[in-house]
Amino acid sequence: MDLTRRALFETATAAVAATRLAAQTNLEPAQAPASSSNGASTPPVPPNRQVHLDFHTSELIPGIGERFDKSQWQAALRSGHVNHINIFAKGHHGWSYYPTQVGHTHPNLKFDLLGAQIAACHEIGVNCPIYFTIGWAANDAETHPEWCVRSRDGAYTANEWDFKAKPSDPRPHTSWKYLCAAASGPYHAMILRQVEEICQRYPLDGFWFDIYNDHDCYCEACVRRMKTEGVDPADTAAVVKSYVLSIREHMRQVRFLVARHHLRASVYFNSATHVGDSQLFKLRLFDFNSQQELEDLPTTWGGYDKLPIEAKYHLGQGSRVVAMSGKFHKSWGEFGGFKAPEAIRYEAAAMISNGVACNFGDQLHPCGEMDVATYSNIGYAYTYVEKIEEYGPGGLPYSKLGVWLTLDFHADRGVVNMLLEMHYDFVPADERNLDSLSTLVVPSLACLSDSQAAAISAWVKRGGNLIVLEAGALDEKKTRFVLDVGADYAGPSEYQFDYTVVKAALGKNVVSTPFLNYQAGVRTKPTTGQVLAVIREPYFNRTYAHYSSHANTPYKLEDSVFPAVVRNGNTIFFAHPLDRLYYASAVRLHRELFKNAIDQLDAAQVLRVTGLPSSGRVSLLRQAAKRRYVAHLLYSPALQRGDVNVIEDFPPIPGVQLAVRVPERVTKVRTVPANETLAFTQNDGVLALAVPTFTMHTGVVLEY
Repeated sequence: MDLTRRALFETATAAVAATRLAAQTNLEPAQAPASSSNGASTPPVPPNRQVHLDFHTSELIPGIGERFDKSQWQAALRSGHVNHINIFAKGHHGWSYYPTQVGHTHPNLKFDLLGAQIAACHEIGVNCPIYFTIGWAANDAETHPEWCVRSRDGAYTANEWDFKAKPSDPRPHTSWKYLCAAASGPYHAMILRQVEEICQRYPLDGFWFDIYNDHDCYCEACVRRMKTEGVDPADTAAVVKSYVLSIREHMRQVRFLVARHHLRASVYFNSATHVGDSQLFKLRLFDFNSQQELEDLPTTWGGYDKLPIEAKYHLGQGSRVVAMSGKFHKSWGEFGGFKAPEAIRYEAAAMISNGVACNFGDQLHPCGEMDVATYSNIGYAYTYVEKIEEYGPGGLPYSKLGVWLTLDFHADRGVVNMLLEMHYDFVPADERNLDSLSTLVVPSLACLSDSQAAAISAWVKRGGNLIVLEAGALDEKKTRFVLDVGADYAGPSEYQFDYTVVKAALGKNVVSTPFLNYQAGVRTKPTTGQVLAVIREPYFNRTYAHYSSHANTPYKLEDSVFPAVVRNGNTIFFAHPLDRLYYASAVRLHRELFKNAIDQLDAAQVLRVTGLPSSGRVSLLRQAAKRRYVAHLLYSPALQRGDVNVIEDFPPIPGVQLAVRVPERVTKVRTVPANETLAFTQNDGVLALAVPTFTMHTGVVLEY
């Protein structure tokens, strides 16, 4: 554990007796990153078949929970093959669903609904952590405006809220005023009282706390705290950091309050787990989670390729991980919206394939009666999960191809999208796991510190293969290269766009004539590097004064002096941001060029897949405790229909070949769930086999 996180942990543990902490492993924040491809400790496995049951109910609706029936509730969970369900103590309207003395019980609820649900779940052996809203609670915001997040001018900070709207105007779907849960404020104190009330009242499996954000909050409590800290209120970045650090203290206090009453209860704070450029993530607020949950709706929240990078990151941290999607067609809170059961099944198989547990969101009708069709659909997926769940969670991603995380969404996702479509499995990388890698890709963001660049350079000298895209080789001020790419930086291009002409050494499946880059590359002067492609520049930029034809200006007939691709030993540098270009425009030529670079540097990759269409996905997990690897293969293209990505078609996929390079001598290969034994060869560490025709998903188990 690094020193900063050790200090955090030691401060936090003061709230709980040391003898009790010693008995409970999941109280400690996640361990410092270890190589997810070689030797990170296997995390504990949470229940694999989960549901997150929303229950945000208005005071305008009568009869809350009046049709709850224990038998009907249990029958629905059994039908869905569910072994874990998140249920509600308090929702976004600010009402509680039990007889609270601290908060406000829903005015139309006549009994202890939460207690009845807990009893019904425990009777059939289903875990039921308790949901508690934090950032959105309408009743709290209206009755205590001093608890709300405020902007610098004193106005409310709200999500999708039109303060000029008339009462009869349609309201956006997620329109709530934000509440300030910073540990310095009175709302935080109320949360502690109500959480303790719940802890004292119920047999608790865990808590699920929702709605945390990066805010520049200027409520009275935050202003007082910042004055004490010496924070300049005009420095927005400093204000946000102060707020998030106070939220971290809020999480610490909540986590250990729960532990004092229920030592083995899980505790999860939503939002901090998303891998991205947020203070919640960068300041590692997820360290106070007992498990990491990845809330997502791939149909409308960024697509089906968002899961792998986040799952791989948190598994690499030694965390137990749960992937979240929904039964909804579009969004959370949708009544009567149904995702096709086949799509739920595919998503569940994808979760298991990435080594994480499954959770699908539902929303309970205000009357308290479970929707039978929903649990039939979820059950269709979870019957399949039951057949394959022991071959996913508990495993760790195994690859020697690393992607340096820049936290720039378009750069990171562009690299990942290309790798997923090429079926080149990967792990997230930083300076701490370089020696477990054979190849590293640095995306096109100037983000390397001098010490990180030095670590990468030393690793390259030890034999590591490096691919670096555009500004990824630059210092953060974009004045010089901090990596030796065999060229000197000469500045940005004067053109809006340009063209690439590839030489034969890098030209497999790439046209030999100039092809368009929608963004011009940086200019460099080759030094020790070998030029593998050159930039062809246009006659002029397209302006009102200078233009030709409908779109971009054609290229000049001679090459420029600036290279597009340079190889310097075992480093290949691209002058263009292929990642951003691919994320935005998906030019296959760019993906092929990127693939050729990897293949030229690294002929000994861990996993090679042939015959799988580009919409297929692969994931290789190592389950060291069970002495096996599992190669998961999935296929169902996400189809854009309307404003939704739809999973629908499951054609049979024949003719897939696998080549897997592992150090162990494999003794048996079989498929799951079919349990069909496969013939294979293994020479010089490379295992080769033919995958039987499959539909949607198959796992290939390599036992050693």
